Amino acid sequence: MLLEQGYEYTADIFVFNNDRLQRLDSYQRVKCRSGKIPFAASQNGKKIIAAIVNPQSDSYGWSHINSLQALEQETADLRKETHDKILLSGLCTAEAGKDSGCEIDLTPLSAEIQIESIRCDFSGKPYQGAKIEEVKAYLINVNTSARIFQKNGFTPETLCNQGGFIENDVKQFEDSGIISTEIKGSVGSQTVYPDIVFRCYPNECEEESAGSPFTRLVIEGKINGNTCFYPIDINRGQPSGKGIGRNCRYIYNITIKSSGSSDPDTAVTPADVDITCGIVPWDESDNDEIIF
Repeated sequence: MLLEQGYEYTADIFVFNNDRLQRLDSYQRVKCRSGKIPFAASQNGKKIIAAIVNPQSDSYGWSHINSLQALEQETADLRKETHDKILLSGLCTAEAGKDSGCEIDLTPLSAEIQIESIRCDFSGKPYQGAKIEEVKAYLINVNTSARIFQKNGFTPETLCNQGGFIENDVKQFEDSGIISTEIKGSVGSQTVYPDIVFRCYPNECEEESAGSPFTRLVIEGKINGNTCFYPIDINRGQPSGKGIGRNCRYIYNITIKSSGSSDPDTAVTPADVDITCGIVPWDESDNDEIIF
């Protein structure tokens, strides 16, 4: 679970007037545990409540927020997220002084890319029976900046690993494991279950361009000493494939069938890799109830 029972987390709670101007009524930062109900104070009346769990700035970082519109322009930085500290956000409406509480559906801003299994099938190839050594997996063309309360229509704001694995980009992450890792041992005909989970911010650009490249999952390794790349477009190439959405999980089972590509930014074809991808909502976030 994203908010495990008993896990202590920080939440920023904003209360706005639910009228034409949507001005800020109150703000508070609270420490609470999953399963416990946080409290927020405000004046009476119709309100819009916004919550951010695991915020990336201190409370003084919100001093310029005076309306809901201002908060909706705020962005998050993927480089500040870790596997254990994922930013979540949500909105709800309530009438303070009348309603005893409200529930906010908290969802991650990021998406999750999971490699469930990987194997090779080099049948009929000159290198039949070979294994891929020194195997790495990583994301490229990663969107690292996104508006916290945006729901869809994401295009890349700031990119890391543009065009390939860039060590200096990866070093800027508090937890580099959310976009890159090594697979222990070699990968051959026996299926390997590597338990790899990456995270990135959404990228739903309709067409690829130099400034808006598709985010890709790359498998890199060596076959008989030669470096090979297997770049996979994430949720592209089929009619329903619209790129990476907020609060989605993309689960990959990969069978490698060729020596791949010499370029980490040119997607492989079905002749190179068999891919099955399951797409499910990342719905492990608990609704959080806030009491006035």
